Amino acid sequence: MEKVNISTILASAIHESKNQVGTLLYQLQTVKESLGIEAPQNRKIIQIEESLKKLNDEWVEYLYLYRLASDGYELHPDTFLMEEFLDDQVFALSPSAIAKDLQLDFECDAKLTGCFDERLMTAVVSTAVYNAFRYAKSKIVLTAFRDETFLIINVEDDGPGFVNDEEHHDALLDDNTGLGLYFAELSANAHTYGETCGYIKKSASRFGGACLSVYLPQTP
Repeated sequence: MEKVNISTILASAIHESKNQVGTLLYQLQTVKESLGIEAPQNRKIIQIEESLKKLNDEWVEYLYLYRLASDGYELHPDTFLMEEFLDDQVFALSPSAIAKDLQLDFECDAKLTGCFDERLMTAVVSTAVYNAFRYAKSKIVLTAFRDETFLIINVEDDGPGFVNDEEHHDALLDDNTGLGLYFAELSANAHTYGETCGYIKKSASRFGGACLSVYLPQTP
């Protein structure tokens, strides 16, 4: 009997679960439309919907992790206008922010561009933002800027920030699955230019909370 490749089986199961979550989201949308905008049940439906969206994003993250860790993911870098990229992230995540009474916004130079894999960075940003939802008091801000070597994408919040205890320090920026930082680091590392690799950095935000920075190497 051949040895079972459990990682491939798990990846297939996750893919199927992700499809099931997508079906549930579609059915919830149908229920919302049938009830009407002013229906009192809508708030509870939105909460369920946002939980399912987060679960769906986690399944996507797991699949990317599997492909990255097994060298089965082919990077597809392209050049993007950062204002448009960040605006897309805010648009997609705003319903979840509104459901939690949080402000979600972005800041960057209107002419700033960056080269990266859009699918990976979308997953990294959404993972970081969903984590920030757990700690932010009132707002989360996405920013992007360039230095001589890197494009830096920041996710900042006004929560409690970091503490000295290293275990808590890591947990504060990690998501419920314990794989958020690992995924972000692998995704950043996958971006290279010459001998320079991308990386992530944890620091204090301008608002006294936490900041996760993703450094992606760029052409000079």
